[in-house]
Amino acid sequence: MSFEYTEITDPQHVANKEQTGEEDYIMVRAKQCGDVPISIPNWKPSAHCYTNRFQHYEKDLLEFEVFPDDVWVASYPKSGTTWCQEMVWLICNDLNFEAARAESLRTRFPFLDVSLIHDCDIKSFERVQQTARPRFIKTHLPVSMLPKQYWSVKPKTVYIKRNPKSVAVSYFHHSRAIFYRGSMDTFIRSFTREHQFYSPYHAHVIEYHELHDCNNILYLSYEDMKHDLSKVVTKVCQFFGKSYSDQQLEALYEHLSFKSMRENKACNYEDRTELQEGRERFIRKGELESWKEELTTELIELLDQWTMEKTPNSQHRKLFD
Repeated sequence: MSFEYTEITDPQHVANKEQTGEEDYIMVRAKQCGDVPISIPNWKPSAHCYTNRFQHYEKDLLEFEVFPDDVWVASYPKSGTTWCQEMVWLICNDLNFEAARAESLRTRFPFLDVSLIHDCDIKSFERVQQTARPRFIKTHLPVSMLPKQYWSVKPKTVYIKRNPKSVAVSYFHHSRAIFYRGSMDTFIRSFTREHQFYSPYHAHVIEYHELHDCNNILYLSYEDMKHDLSKVVTKVCQFFGKSYSDQQLEALYEHLSFKSMRENKACNYEDRTELQEGRERFIRKGELESWKEELTTELIELLDQWTMEKTPNSQHRKLFD
């Protein structure tokens, strides 16, 4: 067996899991990571939070075929992934706005590993396998769980990160819109105890940034996209060897504006039956520090202290500013 499965025995999780809808959560740790080119001395991969569905897809995950012309976007959930996907897809597809609006992002850019956490009509690994090349692939997998072929093929990959307080709030609203039945306070305390999907959050971000000899990976942040989208677009164009006129780029900036993205049904997963009537859109606020309006002082202090504890290395701590 390539993975180690551990029941979550944390008293807070055990006490809340039936009420919150987290009964099937488990921790999974990869046992074979010799191919991961990571710079952390004596690195041992963390156990990450999934559901018991994971056990049914070990082979699909490990043996997933990776192609050199694949384009991947990787992140911890709610880190600006959708925004980044739309930007990458358009830059790589000659700014074909008509095609982007005509077809859902989840079809153009399928989520490889969603079957590990949710039931799907067709298993997500099979869906991606059936996608025409060049394939655009979204993943939230940590480095320890990427398919074996990823490390030998090294497809072009964009990794995006986001401030932990923004992630926490966005992740709560996202989960509540799909299945979660608990309060924000309960969710964020669980988040800091590493019991939300793909957690631990800090390890996810740090481990991607500690990879070496991986020129196939471009690192971005949600905050940089908000502060200077044109600068980020320039980096992405250079990474993929693309060049566009000023007029074309202005059209791209407009398409990627928050107002446009929020009104774009192709990016809001509005055909998903899980997003119940009356619930918030997939793309919600798009503000840098909206967490200040929603988090209590106690939760802000909890999140800040958590980051301090998880980043004794000052260089790592800078990743979470």
